Amino acid sequence: MDDDQKKAVALAVTGLSFFLTGAGGTGKSYVIRSIVEALNREGKDVALTALTGCAALLLGKKAKTLHSWAGIGLGKETAEVIVSKLKKSSKAKKNWLAADALIIDEVSMMTPVLLDKLDAIGRAIRPRKAKGLPFGGLQVILVGDLYQLPPVNKEDDYSFVFESEFWKEHIKDVVILNTIHRQSDPVFLKVLEEARLGKLSQESIAILETRKTKEWKKLEIKPTLLFTRRADVEEINMAQLKKCEGADYVFKAKNVYTPPPFASLKPTDEQIQWATEKMDKNGSYVPELTLRVGSQVMLLTNTHAEHGLVNGSRGIIERFCEGPDPFPLVKFKNGECLIIQPVTWASEEIEGFNREQIPLRLAYAVTIHKAQGATLDCALIDIGDNTFEYGQAYVALSRVKSLDSLYIWELKASAFTVHPKVVEFFQTISAQTAFRSTD
Repeated sequence: MDDDQKKAVALAVTGLSFFLTGAGGTGKSYVIRSIVEALNREGKDVALTALTGCAALLLGKKAKTLHSWAGIGLGKETAEVIVSKLKKSSKAKKNWLAADALIIDEVSMMTPVLLDKLDAIGRAIRPRKAKGLPFGGLQVILVGDLYQLPPVNKEDDYSFVFESEFWKEHIKDVVILNTIHRQSDPVFLKVLEEARLGKLSQESIAILETRKTKEWKKLEIKPTLLFTRRADVEEINMAQLKKCEGADYVFKAKNVYTPPPFASLKPTDEQIQWATEKMDKNGSYVPELTLRVGSQVMLLTNTHAEHGLVNGSRGIIERFCEGPDPFPLVKFKNGECLIIQPVTWASEEIEGFNREQIPLRLAYAVTIHKAQGATLDCALIDIGDNTFEYGQAYVALSRVKSLDSLYIWELKASAFTVHPKVVEFFQTISAQTAFRSTD
């Protein structure tokens, strides 16, 4: 554990709320787990959450999505309305009351409105002795890389989590992890550091230009194309699927209900239909998945980590099982051959309601947004005129671990951008740190 990581754990033990940040590979997930262990030793109950299910998977079995843990549904309603609903939900209310500390990962994707709303909920629902205290007395540890994709806002309306009233008033400490531990390619590491800051040197541009090669065409498992737009991705995936011979195997997501008292839920209920539509639209699974023998696929979960397979691992379908459940047998790039069976995704809105699906998607192409959080063993990226979001080019580039596994379709240095508010935020932190060191 390096000095910055030790500082983060020590700060957590004091009970203070703070922000933990750093580039990919600096060990944020490792520090989070170390913080949980340290606080557990102090007898504290820690709620471990993330903004997306993908990030929650990376944190381990005990992690949940923030919306699910907090019981806030889409988070669109007022704090008052949510609190009144929470008082009727034993599970969500219990979460709020039982926790001593709340860790939220991927806060780069969180809006300031949501953070302030959670603060108001915590103040209202936590024990009386804690009312009026920030988050109702909860220690809050925010984690994330603000140089990645910003929150989903209205067009041209960029607002960041550090602009929230809660952050301004109560997040006074920031720990920046500076040492990269998970990068074996020092040349690529330098390129990533510059790309993250939106300041590519001529040397780094020249290095990336060398990856504009057609060598990927010789590979058995072709690199996954990363694009900005969903329409491009769907068109490419369908075109490549049709090139595979044989019959279509179609897998449709199913509703699964937790045993009583929730088994009484009916699929025809308006609430269930609404939750299904929302999950199918925003979930990491594919609602209707069409596959063929020979099609290239990507794993969407970490449920096969013991085989060296994680979210983003890619392979080719060798065959389908015979019988009533024709699950696909996938030969992955690392040589592992596994039958991939359905898994469940829990609804964030309705307790006891889940969607079940094969955790695969076609891997000829994927959007950069969907790839965030995944580690690809090989990718072909388009970072030219179509790159339209702050941080998007950096996220695309950082999906792979080395230059050898990176291929570039189009490259423009101007695509690597950082929002001015993020630049100013870190400049302020640097100035404050410098002031303290001379104090």
